[in-house]
Amino acid sequence: MRKIVLYCLLGMVVGFLGWPQPTMSVSMSIVTVTAYHPGVYGGKGSRPGYTASGQKVSEGMMAVSRDVERSLNLNFGDRVLLHGMGVFDFQDRMHPRIKKKADVFMRSKKKAIKFGVRRYVVLVKVA
Repeated sequence: MRKIVLYCLLGMVVGFLGWPQPTMSVSMSIVTVTAYHPGVYGGKGSRPGYTASGQKVSEGMMAVSRDVERSLNLNFGDRVLLHGMGVFDFQDRMHPRIKKKADVFMRSKKKAIKFGVRRYVVLVKVA
């Protein structure tokens, strides 16, 4: 009887040690953050008031440069934490020439101007 219990315990320990452990990876990027508002839209071929994902622009949306999009492995609709500002939905991307930048959408031009340009250390993809 003791052998059976011992073998069962040994089997459970070996099984537990062999079980895949969950991993968590955090992707971060240093970016310059600016605000954008409905007064200024994209270039040729863009639809005013709509993002690259096809969504109508609204508060809580964010556009990022393509290098940041690649480094964080972002897909449209992913949530991104901008330290000190909150969580935003990634719905738009910037022109390929722009690097290490994020834009947060603000409905008010006055609010966007007051926001100005800020350098943030942490931009994290939220799982």
